[in-house]
Amino acid sequence: MLPASNDLFVHAATLEQLKSNFWAPRDPMVNEDGLGNPYFSPYMVFWAAMAKITGFGTFVVLRLGAIANLVLFLTGFGAFVGTLSDNRKAPVLSLAAVFFLWGTGFLYWSGFISFPSLIVSIAYPSTFALGMGLWLWVWLSRLLNGGRGPLNQAALVLAIAVGGSLVVLSHQFTAVGVCIYAGLYVLRHHRRIARTTVISFAVIVAVVMAATILWPWFNLLSSTGGVEGFNAVHKSLYTDLMKRYSLLLVAIPLLAHRLVKDKADPLVLTVLICLAVFIYGGISGNYFLARIFPPVALLSQIAVGIAVAQWLGRGRTQVQRFYAAAASLAILAGTLFQSGFVNLLVPGSYPAALEQTFGSRMTKGDYRWLTEHAVPGDSVMTTNWDARAMAPGYGIFTVMTAWPDPFLGVVEQQRRADSQEFFRASTDSRRRAELMTNYDAQWVIAVDDDTAVLDDNPQFRWVAERPDTGMREEDTNRGRQQLFEFIGK
Repeated sequence: MLPASNDLFVHAATLEQLKSNFWAPRDPMVNEDGLGNPYFSPYMVFWAAMAKITGFGTFVVLRLGAIANLVLFLTGFGAFVGTLSDNRKAPVLSLAAVFFLWGTGFLYWSGFISFPSLIVSIAYPSTFALGMGLWLWVWLSRLLNGGRGPLNQAALVLAIAVGGSLVVLSHQFTAVGVCIYAGLYVLRHHRRIARTTVISFAVIVAVVMAATILWPWFNLLSSTGGVEGFNAVHKSLYTDLMKRYSLLLVAIPLLAHRLVKDKADPLVLTVLICLAVFIYGGISGNYFLARIFPPVALLSQIAVGIAVAQWLGRGRTQVQRFYAAAASLAILAGTLFQSGFVNLLVPGSYPAALEQTFGSRMTKGDYRWLTEHAVPGDSVMTTNWDARAMAPGYGIFTVMTAWPDPFLGVVEQQRRADSQEFFRASTDSRRRAELMTNYDAQWVIAVDDDTAVLDDNPQFRWVAERPDTGMREEDTNRGRQQLFEFIGK
């Protein structure tokens, strides 16, 4: 079973809506038109098609996606590191650095490939885009090295064109980092570029642009709404920076060493450019730019892993051996700092003392209890976070979105305001009924004090309480979730 996190359910919701109406899906979270929303990426469309063809359930298909992503990531990672070093230990040590060389606290965020994050996000589009992005860098290297004949070059051009389109359409944050490194790599090796290679690049760009414009589920270039809606969500990535990223400081002398040896090193320059954008985001308040940090970490960690593989042995200078030993200790320390991943695999088994020191996350469990009453297409009025995050994964909409959705614009803002008004003590019963009717909502989920607004209201009937099914990540300090049916129509 995949660890159930918040994002898992929004991706499940995307599959649910594509399965229900493949060519014109509803929004994954709320009952609005979904066309134009980048959630409907090629990755999700492919797995929705697989679900329709095979009849497999949504979460079964996501598990298949997890297996495919794991293979794609591991093979792409090994191949990419192989373009940077021929040391056989380099891919393994680089992978260890990617998993554990972060900070002194638990790091858990989609797109940030710490070990806990990979466990949780293995089925997500971000992991697919990362694995594909790694292969794009490998194929680009092979293309600039001449390939092995015209047919092989044509195959590489096709692979880069199709793969680039998939990355751009599946996860735009990842695509930015992939493109920056690719562009710098081409500039670094510009002397290898022949006339046929220029034509190949033109074909690649044309295919990616055409795919971006013609993709039927959304047009990335004309998407309404902006990225500003993501600022609140990503602001926390600029807090506790030492706790999140301090072990990465071990890469600084190594990156400086690489830059001295090669001032056009695409790995180092990509790190510097993405880091500059990250810093600008924090200074300017454009916190969504925190999502440019993964390439900073990934490439720095790979560089550290390669250095450890090459320098931890005989025939190296004392400084090199000392650095390799220090970096190895940092990676080992990181395994302790990220050890909270145990709670993702076996919830509740992580020692409390370690939890207080380093932190962890648990899974959210499933939400099948709601499907015993509501059916796909129903809508739920709630402000409860878990309900908003999880119900859409079973095809059941919520009036208020779980996350800010800039692609809904003012509609999302109005739904949020109306949901908050519904649970306000000063709102009269007629207004509550009007709000339920306006959004064609059949159900209400409330906890503790919020249930008081429905007491002695004949328009609502208590139905059930979310059952206790064991250890899971859920705030029950205000009571368990209560389900009410709206019968006042």
